[in-house]
Amino acid sequence: MHRFSCSRPTRWVAAALAVGTLAVFTPSASAATTRSRPLSAEEQRIRQLESQRNRVRANKAKAAAKVNALKATDKQIQAALADLSDHVASTTARLEDAQRAADAADAEVATARDAEARAEAELASLRDRMRQQAVDVFVRASREDSWSIYSASSATDAANRKTLLEFRSELNLDSVENYRTVREALASARQKAITAADRAKRRRSAVSDRLQELKGAEAEQQRFATQVDDRIDASLAEAESLAGIDKALSDQIISRQGALAQRVAAINRSKKASTSGGTARVFSTSGGSGIVTVQGIRVASSIASQLDALLNAARAAGIELSGGGYRDPAGQIAVRRSNCGSSNYAIYQAPASSCRPPTARPGSSMHEQGLAIDFTSGGRTLTRGSAAFAWMRANAGSYGFRNLPSEPWHWSTNGN
Repeated sequence: MHRFSCSRPTRWVAAALAVGTLAVFTPSASAATTRSRPLSAEEQRIRQLESQRNRVRANKAKAAAKVNALKATDKQIQAALADLSDHVASTTARLEDAQRAADAADAEVATARDAEARAEAELASLRDRMRQQAVDVFVRASREDSWSIYSASSATDAANRKTLLEFRSELNLDSVENYRTVREALASARQKAITAADRAKRRRSAVSDRLQELKGAEAEQQRFATQVDDRIDASLAEAESLAGIDKALSDQIISRQGALAQRVAAINRSKKASTSGGTARVFSTSGGSGIVTVQGIRVASSIASQLDALLNAARAAGIELSGGGYRDPAGQIAVRRSNCGSSNYAIYQAPASSCRPPTARPGSSMHEQGLAIDFTSGGRTLTRGSAAFAWMRANAGSYGFRNLPSEPWHWSTNGN
């Protein structure tokens, strides 16, 4: 027996290790979930401020949507339109941020899956090479017994054979280590793909939530803009009625409504609302025997007696009232044809803000039904600080007349 004997299993140790590695180190998606970087204190503070600001905007928009556009002041209307527009703008920005984040997450998913595919391909290739190495070791061991240390003719020959066997084993061990590294890389890539896909799903859900918020914000804005358009119609019609008794006030109303019309027109343009298929506005062209004159004021015959009683009661209290009532819509139709267009839609349905200059739709005013009066006293329209307005506020309700809060001179049967 040779004194430098070596265990025969040495020649297949590497192969066994290689084969065993294939079974033991199977890639798995059970690695610890990759954690996102925690937010810094400053980032948390910024997010809290943004969240608070969004809540404030949403609350202001909710309050703005409840404003009665027909009875609020022009200043209140401007503020409400601004709050609603601000909410739409901020919600749009949040949607865009969410969309960018979702797109970035989708890109992360694609990158992670690409890395996973490359690692899988590399692992498969390495696995094939290791299996072939294992086969080669056994084949050579069976065919080349001359490699056995036991058959060495001298100590030097045995040492050389041992060195070669150890070198071959180290090569196989290197393959095993490489396999382990690639396997870990694959597990990491697979986990990153899972994490990225989950993040992308959450961000896509956020996009859907922001989109619904935006639709709601735009719907609120559009509802209010439609109300403001109706208000513009009524106010411009009111200005036309006032033109004969207070030209300066009539011009002021037209100017203010023009500013509102610009804002509403911008909202309508942004929505690109279709104007086809609308329902024609129904209005009364009361005239002839339906309109009577009561102490110089033309009104519908249905309110003649109550107006007469109101004027007499005011005179008895030392308040002389006069004013303008019914206005024939024929003139308004002609103006609409000139400023808005000649089609049936342009004359009767298009919003005032779409005309140049803004022009009320026929039938927008209670004056065209003979159910409203713009009162004057001493040759001037009523103001809130006047004695005539104070008397009307205290007594007009008893005669069936209600004031439009934004216009102290305007009184009608329904407050519009």
